[in-house]
Amino acid sequence: MGDALGITIPTNESSKLLGLDKLSEKLNEKLTEPCGIPFSITGPLLETEGRYFVPIGEGVFLPVQYDNVKKIAVIGDRNKAKLIHGTERRVGVSLKRGYNQNEEKVGRSGMHYRYLVSVYEMVENEKKRPVLPNYVYKLTGCQGSGNIQQKRAIRFGGEGGIAFLEINKSKEEDSIFSAMFSPLSNLEQGCYLALSPIPLIPKHGNSSHISEVTGLEPFGGPSSVRGICDERSCKVKVVRVGLGFSEVYKSRRPQILALPQGTLLEVSDKHGSNNSKVLKVLYSLGFASLLKVGDELCQD
Repeated sequence: MGDALGITIPTNESSKLLGLDKLSEKLNEKLTEPCGIPFSITGPLLETEGRYFVPIGEGVFLPVQYDNVKKIAVIGDRNKAKLIHGTERRVGVSLKRGYNQNEEKVGRSGMHYRYLVSVYEMVENEKKRPVLPNYVYKLTGCQGSGNIQQKRAIRFGGEGGIAFLEINKSKEEDSIFSAMFSPLSNLEQGCYLALSPIPLIPKHGNSSHISEVTGLEPFGGPSSVRGICDERSCKVKVVRVGLGFSEVYKSRRPQILALPQGTLLEVSDKHGSNNSKVLKVLYSLGFASLLKVGDELCQD
């Protein structure tokens, strides 16, 4: 998004987030200040074959539809259709390149390497087939600000990876996007599904128990966490999430603790907020994105 808006990050400043705070600040300048509508990024949904899918477990995504009467997202039956995400190990060959010569590229003897690729499969009617889903995010803010290029290729993920970014205007009313929320907004009481990791900060040392972290205040505290649920039970998981590599600072950003995507939370009417600048920056960039779902999913 920063690339699409032509945002550049200064290299003469340093911070714990290695530029993410500056990115959030500049996005705010371009997408909030011109009209006063707070910007936020929420998501992602996975879209393929005209359907949206959401995470409900490790590497498992179920179809979702919007109920415009109850104003919630309805998750489909896991026994009918689902997306499965995994990785495949592949072998690459280091090439000898003939710069300034007429020599063709040839494989270097003994210079093979292994790498992982993400793979998505649609499981439907007891059959599997490969698919290539799109990641769909909801962006709010001042429309038309910043001269966003509507479609372009951008560098993504390092190692020469390329992604195609496309921005479309969409009416939020009566669509799945109206069930997507950020902790920066005033959350209503109800059950929510985490579309992206929910960042946590230990209060003391390296503790990772949810009773000893900051970051759950916007939802009602540790008691709001139901965990990742299947037909039998729910389990609370805390994972480590990397914040990526900074091309500007040429350094890897730190890892943080987080509740993984697919976690269910029951937001109470007594939820509050936190004053952590780090968490607010991460929220503004899409972390802790929530999808409002039926209350029955959060019941024991």
